[in-house]
Amino acid sequence: MKASELAKKYHLDPHVEGGSFVELFRDNVPENRPRGAHGEIYYYLGETEHSDFHVLDSDEYWLYHAGTTLEIWIVNDDGSLRVEKLGMEDGSDLCVLLPSGTIFGARHTADRTDGTFVSCVTVPEFTYRNYRIVTKAEMLEKYPASADFWANI
Repeated sequence: MKASELAKKYHLDPHVEGGSFVELFRDNVPENRPRGAHGEIYYYLGETEHSDFHVLDSDEYWLYHAGTTLEIWIVNDDGSLRVEKLGMEDGSDLCVLLPSGTIFGARHTADRTDGTFVSCVTVPEFTYRNYRIVTKAEMLEKYPASADFWANI
């Protein structure tokens, strides 16, 4: 099944960072715990969409299911970029781990024949109060040596 067909099947809603999602699992949190142990979503990035650079306070696993290979762009501590490929093609992995505090975004590879359908698992579970979109201005201020890259994003 194509990634775009999976997105229709699961009735995804727009996501603030780009793409669309549906929540699959949220922990039932006892009153003595501030948040659940983990959460999971299906996430679809259409062939013309991208995931804005953002940061979470959870570890996040991206698990490939179908569609075009994704490039997950990770900002290293020194402001340089590292690209991990998520997909089935050579040089790609089926799972990419993004540790808590990592700034990252996602784009399709040049071969855009379909969108990409993945699962994202966060440990501990995702909350919007522990999530933020990272702005271009913030990155230019923090990493001026990478100005050429950020100016073109």
